[in-house]
Amino acid sequence: MQKGGAAASTVSEVAAPPVDGKDIWLATDALQKTNAMRNYFQLERDRIIAFWNISKKELEGVKESIREKEQEKAEQAERHEVEKQIFKQKIRHLLYENQVHVSTMKEEAHRALTSREEEYRAKESNVARNLRDTKLADRELEVRHLEQQRALLTQQDKEIAEQQSNFEREIKEMHLKYEHLLKSLREEMDEARKEELARIEERKERHIAELKETHERTFKEIKDYFSEITSNNLETIRTLKDEVCARKRTETHNERTMYEVAQRNKRLTEPLAKLQNQKKSLESELENYLANKEALAEVKRSIKDTQQEIQTISWEHEVLLQRYTKLVEDRDIILKKYNAMLQDIQRKSAFRRVLIQKKLELVQTQLDGRDAKLTELLKRANVNPDDMKELEQKVHDIISEKDKTVEDLKQLLLRLTTQSERVVATYESYMECNGVSGWVGTPGSTSVAASVCA
Repeated sequence: MQKGGAAASTVSEVAAPPVDGKDIWLATDALQKTNAMRNYFQLERDRIIAFWNISKKELEGVKESIREKEQEKAEQAERHEVEKQIFKQKIRHLLYENQVHVSTMKEEAHRALTSREEEYRAKESNVARNLRDTKLADRELEVRHLEQQRALLTQQDKEIAEQQSNFEREIKEMHLKYEHLLKSLREEMDEARKEELARIEERKERHIAELKETHERTFKEIKDYFSEITSNNLETIRTLKDEVCARKRTETHNERTMYEVAQRNKRLTEPLAKLQNQKKSLESELENYLANKEALAEVKRSIKDTQQEIQTISWEHEVLLQRYTKLVEDRDIILKKYNAMLQDIQRKSAFRRVLIQKKLELVQTQLDGRDAKLTELLKRANVNPDDMKELEQKVHDIISEKDKTVEDLKQLLLRLTTQSERVVATYESYMECNGVSGWVGTPGSTSVAASVCA
């Protein structure tokens, strides 16, 4: 800013333009804009610091929750060992109870089986006897059904023959009745048609007589009219012939007069045409001069306005250039700090993820080894296969519950990791949307950037 002020003072000393109100107004406006931009960037800096503090607190909370989950996991492993010892004792007790229960159930099943066999034999004899009785009843019903069917067929044939004879008799009666009606209707229509024809013939003859009378009267009137017109036209033709001769003489005299006047006009119009052409050329030159004069004045005004705009723009350009240089320096400092913090967070998060994953794999390996030892121990104990299956199912249920607990811990770890990555991606997208380029991106931040910018 000092260099710019020195340059401006040198230019003012050399040029020394007069200071008017417009320059003062422009300088005041530029100062207000500069103050507004400074306030805006201060607010943005405060917002970034607030976002960073919030994310730092969230990260510390996530770390604390991870430590608590690890402690819970260790406590659950200890409880799991105690529960395994308890379940082993319960398994021994259940095996003994199962043997006693199986022997008792075998005796009861044998007694129930013998009683059921006797009951089924009695039921089978009763069913065979009922089946024979049912077959005899079916045969009797079939014979009665055939006899009823033959009786119904004979009765139906008789009824069909009677109905057919009745229908034929009714058809003949209806045929005779409608023939009589048709004959009487035809006679009535013939008489009506003859009467209508007679009336039409009478009306036609009266109309013909009226037309003949009208035509004769009209022809007589037309004949009288044309005879009168013919006599009048002959007199008019004679009068018109006399007028035509007089007009021909007048036209001959007028043609000679017109020729003389045309010659006189021709001699007078040639100088007039020259003067008119000269007048048109002078008027066009005057119009061109006036247009050029107005265009010159407009160009002078435009040049003056352009010079003022160039001075204003050059001053604004110098101010903006200095502001831009300052902003670039601030941006580079913030960007370096941000990239360093971001890389540190990513490195620590990756290390914690690997550590937790290794712990989970170690716990899974220990559980698999304990399952194998338990299976081998049960095989050596010579346990009954049915009891073995039931015991394996119970053990499997217990292991499933433990696996579910481990899976819940994995899901919790995944959610915490995703939350941490989302916070980092939010900061990256915010920096990108506000025009801070050159930051180190992380995978999965593109979608978050789009949502934050929107």
